[in-house]
Amino acid sequence: MSVLEQISNPYLASLALGLLYGLTFCTSVCLPYVASYIAGIKAGFRRGVTVTAIYNSGRIAAYAVIGSLAGLFKFFVSGTFLESYQQFSSIIFGFVVIFIGISIFFKKTSGDTCMVKDLEPQGILKSVKQRFDVRAFSMGFTRGFVLCPPLIALLLYAVTFSQANCTLLAVLFGLGTALSPLLFLGGVVGWLLEKAPDFRKWISILGGIILVLLGISVLSFAVIELLQL
Repeated sequence: MSVLEQISNPYLASLALGLLYGLTFCTSVCLPYVASYIAGIKAGFRRGVTVTAIYNSGRIAAYAVIGSLAGLFKFFVSGTFLESYQQFSSIIFGFVVIFIGISIFFKKTSGDTCMVKDLEPQGILKSVKQRFDVRAFSMGFTRGFVLCPPLIALLLYAVTFSQANCTLLAVLFGLGTALSPLLFLGGVVGWLLEKAPDFRKWISILGGIILVLLGISVLSFAVIELLQL
């Protein structure tokens, strides 16, 4: 891995690797899911950015768990184990995406709204709960468990050095990928939706349909690969 070889500090190298991967492959892979979900919930610019950030936080949380498992159980990053693990994690991710896509059709959604802020503690907690999108976090969390090649290489590198903290390396990699065009593009998708208010209902339906189709695609490929093992 050239980045890890060129940068002596493994933590800085992990962050740099995440930034590089986030600028390229990660954005193209995650954008269809994020954009479809933003369309499905009729989000505007601010909500689009928030949803994308929550999705990224789910991925980072998953990377933290993966890094901890790699540090505790070295077999977690063995080739034999990973081959089966990848298929099962993809199946779970596929089911979650399908469920989220279907839930869009049955849950009332709305874009950005102006609300009177309640300064009471209960009001603040309620506001935070309303703003935290569990579905976006769940989608990012389960997507994070589908290991990308750079993260696998990073974990293989980390377990060979007892001084390296696998959890911290994985989190730094996740933070690097989060600082990508995906955050900006999520806001752009929401902004574009605001420009077509007359079609937001149909765009929302289309977003849900696309999510279901994406989930079915992931699920199908994972099952086929699992049957071939």
